[in-house]
Order: sequence, then C-alpha cells, then structure tokens
Amino acid sequence: MIETITAPTTPPATLVLEITVIGTPAGQGALSNKGGGRMVHSNHDALIPWRTAITQAATRALGTHQRVRVKKQPNCRRCGKPNRTHGVISGPVAVQMVVTMERSEAAAKRGDLWPANRTTGDSDHHARAVLDALCNGSVYPDDGQVVVLETQKVFSITPVADTLPRPGAVIRVYKIGVPAV
Repeated sequence: MIETITAPTTPPATLVLEITVIGTPAGQGALSNKGGGRMVHSNHDALIPWRTAITQAATRALGTHQRVRVKKQPNCRRCGKPNRTHGVISGPVAVQMVVTMERSEAAAKRGDLWPANRTTGDSDHHARAVLDALCNGSVYPDDGQVVVLETQKVFSITPVADTLPRPGAVIRVYKIGVPAV
C-alpha cells in the first residue's frame, strides 16, 4: 500500500512553500581541510550546483532574494536586513522532502526499489544540504528553526508519493503553530 505524505499533524502547521527541484541531489557530508584554514565539502563540485538550484527555486517561489552574507557583518549586503531575521518564516518550521536519486545499472539489475546503499548518500546528509539551501534562499533565518523533519530518499520507481521521474526533490516547508486556513 502506498502512503501519501501529508502535512505534519502535531502541532498545527500551515504550508508556506512547495517546490520541485530537478537536478542531481548531493548530500552535505564530510569537510576536507584545504590548508590555510580553508574547509570545503568533499563533494563540493556536486553539492554547490544542487544547493544553488534549491536556493533559486525557493527565492523564485517566495519572491525573495538570496541572503548575501559578508564575514563579520550582521546584515544582508543586498537589503540591509539583519541576518538573524532574514527569512520569510520566523519561529518553528516543519520540512518534508522526497529526494529522488538516479538508479544505477547495478541497482536495476538487483531489482532495488530503494536507494539503500553507500553510493546514494545518507538521508541526513541530503536533508542538511536542503535545509542549508532553504536558509540561503531566505525561507527562514536559521535551519535550527526546523523542529519537524521528514526525509525520504527514493528511486524514480519507488512507490512513494512525490517520487519524481528523474533525479531531484519535492520540498515542502510549513510554519508551525499557525492554524491552517
């Protein structure tokens, strides 16, 4: 039986953002030291385009702009709004995401319906990448506001609602504590 994803039921929540992002999902995992105090993600080349695609989809959907941070500056360089309040949602947030991964030939040969292996990345790493991108997209000022998180990692053939026909993600963001209208 296929279950559909519904809005978080406890506490009350109101849908603020729903986006579909097409692209190659990349998890936000380990950091590598490049010397001189410079740290980069070990999969930087895949992660940056993925987070950028999510950020752009969020800013387009909300009519906002990406927060422009400058080291040791308390305000957004573009609009002057304080970084700590730079986002559409203040207060607690719920995020749901279904991340559709590319199915390898080996997974297809094995008949795998779920991407439950080392090559697809950890679900929590995918969640971290999405949450940080939403923060950059001015959805909320800090991903620490996320108190309810539902992440599903699927193949395009996995029988789950919101599975995409090609790699990408369906992302929903809810403001918690506001009665649904």
